Formats: sequence, C-alpha cells, structure tokens
Amino acid sequence: MSVKNRLLVIAVMLSAMGSAQAFDADYQKLFKGYDGCFMLYDNSSKKMVAEYNPDQRCAERIPANSTFKFPLALMAFDDGIMKKDSVYKWDGKPYDLPGWSQDQTPASWEKYSVVWVSQQIAPELGLAKIKKYLAQFNYGNQDFTGDPGKNNGLTNAWLSSSLKISAKEQMSLLQRFANRSLPVSNAAMLETKKIIYAGQLDQGADYYGKTGSGWKNRNDNGKNNGKMRDGWYIGMVENAGKEYLFVSNITDKTQPEASNKQMGGPIAKEISLKLLNGYFSDK
Repeated sequence: MSVKNRLLVIAVMLSAMGSAQAFDADYQKLFKGYDGCFMLYDNSSKKMVAEYNPDQRCAERIPANSTFKFPLALMAFDDGIMKKDSVYKWDGKPYDLPGWSQDQTPASWEKYSVVWVSQQIAPELGLAKIKKYLAQFNYGNQDFTGDPGKNNGLTNAWLSSSLKISAKEQMSLLQRFANRSLPVSNAAMLETKKIIYAGQLDQGADYYGKTGSGWKNRNDNGKNNGKMRDGWYIGMVENAGKEYLFVSNITDKTQPEASNKQMGGPIAKEISLKLLNGYFSDK
C-alpha cells in the first residue's frame, strides 16, 4: 500500500472514531442521572445501527408499563373485541392526566395512554387468552399475576407490577411485528400501527411510538422503592423506503426532587427523539 493510501485509510479511521466518540458523548449527556439503554435497528438491512447498552442494561427486565398497550392492541384487534371505530365511554370520573376525561377511540387510548381503557380491554379478553398471546409473542416474563396478594393481574399486571420485559425482548417483538411474523391477523397489525402513529422527525421521517411510565420496585420493601421512575419509548421510523425500529428505557439512579413531576415515559421519549433526530438528520 502506498504512503498516500495508508494516510487515506488512517484519516477515514480517525474520522469514524471521532464520530463514534461524539455519539458516545451524546449518550452520556442524554442519559446522565439514569440507568438506561437505547437501540436503533435497521430492519431493511437487518443491522443494529446504534446501541447504548452500559452494563448490559438492554437485557434487564423492568415493568412493561404502558408499552403493554402495543401488544394489547394487537391482541384486541386480532380477537375482534376492538374495532377501528370502537368507542370507550368515559364514566364521568375526572382525571388529572390530559385526555383521560373523555370518551376514547383506539387512537386516543394510545395517544393519551389511558389506563382505564386498558382495564376494560384486558378483562374482556380474559386471562387465558392473554396468557396464550404472551406465550406466542414470547413477551418478557409473561407474568400476569399482578400485585402480590391482590389478585389484580387483569387490571394491574403491567403497571409497575409483575409483567416485566427487557429492551432486547421489546426489540424482538418489534422485529416480528415489522416482519409480519406475529401470530395475529394482518388487519390487527395494520390497525395497531395506525393508532401508534406519532408524527414526523425534524427531517420529515414518519415515526410511530408508545411510551411507558412507572415506578421502580413499587411492590418491594426498601427505602427508595416506588420513588424512582421507570420510563420507556419504543417504536418505528420510516425513512426513504426503509424501516427502523427503536427501543429506549430509563430508570432514575437517585430519587428525583419532589418538585420534579415529569414521568419516566416522556423522559425516555425526549431522549429517543433527540437521538433519532440526530441519526436521521443527514439521511
């Protein structure tokens, strides 16, 4: 190899190293104060194109929280108990959370992450069907028992409770969804995708996503248990004819200040969108 070519190779390697270091620095800054992970997978080329996985965080199971609304929608559409024009009537009970105090459609259920709708759908499906779907989806620990001693799995299993899943397992579910290899109807997958549409990235790519918010070790004994936030954001990006899948999660390293009312899901979403906008800025 000539001296000129050697210098060219070295320059390319240094440039690549600099880019990787800059991206690593972004991870460190964005996830400061949190245990967390991020994965971005190019489903067209079948390659992981970005990953932040300190201490194998992406393999750690944490409660599914409202990301469970994604597989729950698949179950409900597939079973036929939810239609694209279904309406879930509000019972008049006032809620502090935006969008909850009104009748709900499948899309508004996902958009506003309305727990009371999930708590109608899950019991209507029933435990036997849910457990069958969980097994077919290979969904985390598949534990739908709920809070210890309360027999409330059908209304609470996913809410900082027994149903736990890792980021890697979330990614596996998204891959099977994108590849149409889940054991549900094509119509169920199509309608589920429609109701998790979230908007466009800064450069115009469409993205789909679902947040999840909860509290670490809410049902365990311990000084800080139930006081540190868990957060999820999972979904897909469609850009230039290619499909990408992403998963991120966070858990507070220390208890947040009492004045900090932000939930974990929006935090994970904010981090994810910064990373996605950065990655796709020149795509």
